[in-house]
Amino acid sequence: MRHEIEGYISDRLQEAIWREALHLVADGIATTEEIDDAIVYGPGLRWAFMGTFLALHLAGGEGGMRHALEQFGPALKLPWTKLQAPELTPELARRVIDGTKAQADGRSIKQLERWRDERLIQIMAVTGA
Repeated sequence: MRHEIEGYISDRLQEAIWREALHLVADGIATTEEIDDAIVYGPGLRWAFMGTFLALHLAGGEGGMRHALEQFGPALKLPWTKLQAPELTPELARRVIDGTKAQADGRSIKQLERWRDERLIQIMAVTGA
């Protein structure tokens, strides 16, 4: 970091994704599992070894980041992103709680932590981190 800010960089980026994910559930667009799959099988695969900017640089092809910004930059104005968090209504909370409980599939928090940590170690070993 160049100077102190509230929150860690990674937490702030994660919070932005979390807000958007809540909007997708609240608007009935996707379930918690569908959203998690979208991250795991989409950017999550690349983000395990390549950050957002380098991935976008590659998306620009031979023109790199310059071409990516020219091509995708105008999309930043599209109304996809909802900058404020949705109201955490009892209905939204229920849908998120029920969805993640189904995803856990009876595994305890300890079991899920162990499962996560084993996979993180495997990814780090493959990427040389």
